[in-house]
Amino acid sequence: MALADTLGFRAGLYVDSPDILVEEKDLFLTPKLEFERAFGNFDVFLGAEYSFHLTGFFPQFFLGEEKIAAHLPFGSLWELRAGFRNENNLLVDPDWGNEWTGGRLSPGLGAGFFLPAGDFSIALDFPVDYPMQSRRDVLTGLDLTAAYVSPFWIGARAAANFILNPDAAFDGIEFALTYGQDQFYGELAFRVRDSFGYFSLRAQFDYFFDFFILNAGLEAGNLGVWDAVTLAPAVGIKYRF
Repeated sequence: MALADTLGFRAGLYVDSPDILVEEKDLFLTPKLEFERAFGNFDVFLGAEYSFHLTGFFPQFFLGEEKIAAHLPFGSLWELRAGFRNENNLLVDPDWGNEWTGGRLSPGLGAGFFLPAGDFSIALDFPVDYPMQSRRDVLTGLDLTAAYVSPFWIGARAAANFILNPDAAFDGIEFALTYGQDQFYGELAFRVRDSFGYFSLRAQFDYFFDFFILNAGLEAGNLGVWDAVTLAPAVGIKYRF
């Protein structure tokens, strides 16, 4: 366990489907490689994954992610946080004509408060979505997140998303309940998007033992439009070294 925590690498394999309710079901196999480690007051995360279509050769998806966060403590009760996150996407599918690539930059600021009643945090992120092979407008936004974790390991989180450019608009809000203790972490999240025209419910569970992490998730989408509801399951395993 100590060796895995020291090196900070994780290799994983996942299987998921975007919707198991349709007649022709799609299945994807996704290998993942991650690195996460703290260097003093700095946290570093690097991740890459590639999804292969198991019921056909295309489409295929690549995601690369880099994240750096700094923690600046002020005594033992609170700290300031600053971070920078970058995501890069690649879609390979001849039906789309050409390969599509794009990304998201997300600088952010926040604060954490460590009180006898529990841990509180607030964060502001400023995502910028940029296409790399099209002339679409660069999309900028604002994400506001507030979270609380009780001394009994039960937590709550609310995140509101806004589009700032090209058209200012409310993009969505997510409410989540979490529970994490020892070898188990669970999360139940409800999300509203597109001016309350799209609802989704997501459940995620992680179980840690020895050098392995087991993951399972299930998301129900298009809630409220009952003839278009989707059900997307996912299962996976990671090995830490």
